[in-house]
Amino acid sequence: MTQMIEILLSGITQGAVYCLIAIGLSLVYGASRILNFAHGSLYTLGGYIAWFLVVGYLDLPLWLGILVAIPVLAASGLVIERVIIRPLRSSPNWKVNTIMVTLGLAFIIENGLQLVFGPGTKTIPAFAEGVVTLGGITLSWYKIWIFAISLSLVGALEFFLTHTRYGQAVRAVSQDMQGASQVGINVNQVFALTFALSVVLTGIAGILLAPVFLISPLGGWGPFLKAFVIVVLGGLGSTKGAFVAAFILGVLEAYIIFFLGSNWAMPAWLVMLIVVLMIRPKGLFGVWES
Repeated sequence: MTQMIEILLSGITQGAVYCLIAIGLSLVYGASRILNFAHGSLYTLGGYIAWFLVVGYLDLPLWLGILVAIPVLAASGLVIERVIIRPLRSSPNWKVNTIMVTLGLAFIIENGLQLVFGPGTKTIPAFAEGVVTLGGITLSWYKIWIFAISLSLVGALEFFLTHTRYGQAVRAVSQDMQGASQVGINVNQVFALTFALSVVLTGIAGILLAPVFLISPLGGWGPFLKAFVIVVLGGLGSTKGAFVAAFILGVLEAYIIFFLGSNWAMPAWLVMLIVVLMIRPKGLFGVWES
């Protein structure tokens, strides 16, 4: 029984990080209706930025590396939107073109990381070590911190979207881009803001998981595929759906790995996705996809 509870808690912890990755992807889709294929590569970019700051050159503590990485990641999102995405929006079929361009951007980021850091894997030391035991249940302090940080960021994002002027502008654009523009909302600013937030969220997820998993230039496709499954399961464009789906799939993954092995985790995710879509074609909370 104790072991089952430990697996459950491990799944919840993992789900919190998946939530960060998936909500970033969902946020961009909700505002612009485009799927950012470079999302996984930006996750990897976050890990490499942290490695550069913490291990490779500056020897900063990980918590300080995260603080320094946040504005770098936000600036990356702003540049991607301003230089690559925005010029495409004036062209016909801009959504399809943009999706193709983000796929190309993913390859550029991957190859750039290989050229700069080499093809080998890298890792980052955790900023918290040791374990805590309560009632026979053992958890590592680092996973507890990962859970707390991830949940705090998701809570802060939800507060931003629902209680601030800019957050309400994001929601307005996600519901009706043309109508939002007619009432004076600067759609370009909203797109830039959502891309910056998206890159920061997935980049932080890449940093938090770097001490747990190895970093590699091509390592972003796995997190991207998982984020995509979470976003579709939760409902395209729904941050609430991504939140719930991330925890469901995180817990499912933990139990599947324990009982069947890690090779069965993704097939189990896809089976879950198919079953849910057969019952609810728009996902669990497809509120923005009306």
